[in-house]
Amino acid sequence: MEKIDKTDTLRTILSGRKYTIDYFQREYRWGRKQIEQMLADFQNTFEEFYKPDDHDTPEEVMDYGFYYMGCIICAGGSIKKLIDGQQRLTSLTLLIIYLNNLQKETVEDEDLIVPLDDMIFSKAFGKKSFNIDVENRKPCMQVLLQKDQTYLPMSESVQNMLDRYQDIEDLFPDELKGEALPYFINWLIEKVLLLEIDTPSEDEAHTIFLTMNDRGLSLNSAEMMKAFVIQHVAEEDRIKVNQEWQSNISRIKNASSYDTSGMVNTQDVEFVSIWLRAKYANRMRDTKRGAKDEDYELLGDKFHAWVSNNARTVMGLAKPNDYKNFVLTEMTRVTDVYLRMMDYGSKFTTGYEEVFYNANRDLTYQTMLAIAAIKNDDTDDIIQKKIRMTAKFVDDFATIRILNFKKANWNTNKYQLFHVMQDIRNADCKTIGMVYVRALRRMGMSVEGITRFGLNQFSKRYMLHILARFTSYVNVLMGNPSHFEEYVDRKRQGNTYDIEHILPDKYEDYKDGFADLEDFESTRNLIGNLILLTRDKNRSYQAMKYSEKVQKYAGDNILAQALSSTAYSKNPSFLSTVVAKYGFRDIPDFDRQSIVDRAEIYLKMASDIWNPNDIKNIAGGWDDDEEKAFFKNEKGREFTIGYAERSWPDALKYGFLSASLGGSGKSIYNVQVGDTVYCYIAGCGFVGIGKCTSTAVPMKNFKVMADGIPTPVSDASWQSEELKQKLDSNKEVFIGVAWKRSVTDVDDGYWEKGMTTVPLAAYMLNDKTTYQKVKEHFGYTED
Repeated sequence: MEKIDKTDTLRTILSGRKYTIDYFQREYRWGRKQIEQMLADFQNTFEEFYKPDDHDTPEEVMDYGFYYMGCIICAGGSIKKLIDGQQRLTSLTLLIIYLNNLQKETVEDEDLIVPLDDMIFSKAFGKKSFNIDVENRKPCMQVLLQKDQTYLPMSESVQNMLDRYQDIEDLFPDELKGEALPYFINWLIEKVLLLEIDTPSEDEAHTIFLTMNDRGLSLNSAEMMKAFVIQHVAEEDRIKVNQEWQSNISRIKNASSYDTSGMVNTQDVEFVSIWLRAKYANRMRDTKRGAKDEDYELLGDKFHAWVSNNARTVMGLAKPNDYKNFVLTEMTRVTDVYLRMMDYGSKFTTGYEEVFYNANRDLTYQTMLAIAAIKNDDTDDIIQKKIRMTAKFVDDFATIRILNFKKANWNTNKYQLFHVMQDIRNADCKTIGMVYVRALRRMGMSVEGITRFGLNQFSKRYMLHILARFTSYVNVLMGNPSHFEEYVDRKRQGNTYDIEHILPDKYEDYKDGFADLEDFESTRNLIGNLILLTRDKNRSYQAMKYSEKVQKYAGDNILAQALSSTAYSKNPSFLSTVVAKYGFRDIPDFDRQSIVDRAEIYLKMASDIWNPNDIKNIAGGWDDDEEKAFFKNEKGREFTIGYAERSWPDALKYGFLSASLGGSGKSIYNVQVGDTVYCYIAGCGFVGIGKCTSTAVPMKNFKVMADGIPTPVSDASWQSEELKQKLDSNKEVFIGVAWKRSVTDVDDGYWEKGMTTVPLAAYMLNDKTTYQKVKEHFGYTED
């Protein structure tokens, strides 16, 4: 857009000016949604003009277009009182602080660093004062500049500022970092516009504020859409349709507990936008320069215009009865689903735990996906399945990305998730399940990333959640309550939970096991060295040696107890359901290897908790032919399958691999038709490469061709009957494999130093070097 007359750039608004906020004004209350919307709007507008592969210097930004962010109302003289606009200016200042820190850390060419200090603070006579000068916010602003992690907030506004700064860290697009960063910063400060209205007195400022907000307030987009819809309903039905619309909107507003002050959209606009995007958006704006807004963008907060232009052609609204059913049937059904997702996301509900887990991590797109999946005529049991599948998919998708240090928010993943949403729209459960499993297969990463996952700037907002999931999972396995809500609730009264480092921060006591101080500190932050403890214990144990702490862990949650020998005495539910399955053991002396061992246990648990096969089970399952047809154009994944203490000659002869459901065997369910499998036998190396031809089934249901006749594998004649008899038919599961390359003698297996394996029955490696070496050794190519 062109520059609006009398507007000022963000640099002009913030540089060298002082603003204050009266004590009687509302607190700073922008939420994560508003930060995400602001960053998405900035990114979309900036990318209209920025060419990643064709830029020279930041001077080119002079020719970029503008973005108008509204007006602010001020009163006073040299220090202006902000009457309206503090939510936006505070949020913009947080973004400027973040960008200032980011460019100092990442931009190597000093000539490209954009001076931003004067937009944040000024100095006079050696004293620093912030441009938004609010007394109780000064310490917070200072610690954000210094990136101090120890500061404890003392007010609602300050806590919210810290939370929103963390949101900016989490949500700021990767595409705007690196080479794009100086261009984006220049665009932000020179091309983002605000209209500043200055008045001589506060009374006049308040009068203007009230006039703009209370008198002659225009209808919002939801209200304009309602008027359009009702206009097309038969006259005798208009009262009923209007009442139903109002009832649905009232239900949503009454269920919205959060304060809407400072919100960009009201609840009705947000709801209708999610609804229409889920059901009708068929295109999304491209990232290339000059790309225009498509359905998804146009169905944002100005959707009424899109509806009036596309009601007949896209939405199928042609007759008065269509408009009537659009409200009475579709809107009401979508409202029900929306409210259910809100309810499950706000309280821990049996059967819908993943909805709560996703809400805890602000993965709000689960609601849009659920609405897309559910049809107007779905029965309640079908709705339940679709919600559970959707929440499970989002949980798996987000967790896998997080464990590999990748962002899980919508904006980063919107193109992939948008296509998923299109494919599940109004589909049956089986199709939805296969779409979700396919999307997870396409990720190119897995929960195996947890072996390298640790506490850092990225993961700090997720680590408490991940540790709480493991702890609550074990609680439930033992027949106890989950307690997940307590573990992650940082605002509850009393003793909240913190992340405890098992190995104390005492390098001198443990230096013999580490290369240097840096190695010690990075290893300490790995997940294998982390558990949950209540805050008081976490702080009181910090100075203790491990040998002292481990005795006290005996009275804490189960993952802490598991370090102590007392957990393995007179604790049958722990021994039979947890130790037998995952291999926990007491650790008298904790060292580097102990951290690795604990991470491997977490990996086994993660493979069960975030197992995509659960989606298949919820959907009601599908057979191998259906899967082959659905995935026929998909490139399969690569799995290592451990096959120790089983008959390799019979696996070759009949075309199978198997695993026991004890321990990590359940991970074999992740292998799907078309996936490449690399058979690994401990102590021997890799012995074969094949393609999965049928997914895992119990031994009693698995058949092989014996003398040309389909025969249960347990009835077929084996070269090693002894090893067959050792298999527990109630626990052993089999997959079919078409072998492409193999050795007949396991002693001829291939292994060399530097290759990678993981202690699971079936797993994918993020680093493909091992697979490449195996393929080269066996002379195997995909075609």
